[in-house]
Amino acid sequence: MPALLFLLLAAFFPLFAANAQQEPTFPAQKWTFQGVPGSWDKAQILRGYTVATQVCLACHSFKYFTHRDLMQVGFTESEVKTLAKALNMNIDQPLLTAQDDETAKATFGKVPPDLSMITKAREGGPDYVYALLTGFSEDPAEISKTFPQGMPPNTHFNRAFPGHAIAMPSPLSAPDLVTYSDGTSATIPQMAKDVTTFLDFVAEPERTERQRLGVYVLLYLVIFTLLAYVTKRAIWKDVKGH
Repeated sequence: MPALLFLLLAAFFPLFAANAQQEPTFPAQKWTFQGVPGSWDKAQILRGYTVATQVCLACHSFKYFTHRDLMQVGFTESEVKTLAKALNMNIDQPLLTAQDDETAKATFGKVPPDLSMITKAREGGPDYVYALLTGFSEDPAEISKTFPQGMPPNTHFNRAFPGHAIAMPSPLSAPDLVTYSDGTSATIPQMAKDVTTFLDFVAEPERTERQRLGVYVLLYLVIFTLLAYVTKRAIWKDVKGH
């Protein structure tokens, strides 16, 4: 029996090892919204919104997001009405792509996912999304290492995507795809960082408030524990005295 088990492990181990080698990795990024002092950067949210509506919305929807949600990070109702009007929308309409499912399937082989919760739906969250957006490559030498026989039909090489063959072409294929109203240079890394921040806001607008509330809860628990301990000592001191 042990010998049989050893043979089975020996047979499958190369497969497991190969899969482990294929597993993409992506570095952690610094985000303004993470950690105890985390906060949403209004200017970056607007830049990310610009990329999302001028690039991503061509294929992807944001069905759980409306322009009114932007008021949670300091935009006035007048400002969000102006943004919505530019898209011929009102502030309570979800952002839906104009591309129909049949066209999407014919173009990409599948319907692109809704992006409202993408940073919560993928392991690695915003770090993964940023790595995906900046991980496309057309370097033949790099591609041939993973796909010696060539890329599968209708796919594109991406360092961060599991398996490295993704149906979506690079959405940020060149710098200056958008023009930022604050004058920020729209490099590929900048656009990726901005739109990822926007996507994380869309998925969890209450994130920074929850993080700050968590600190107060922990402080309350620490103080309560200390008071409970002091009270217990006082009560048992009197009991032992009698």
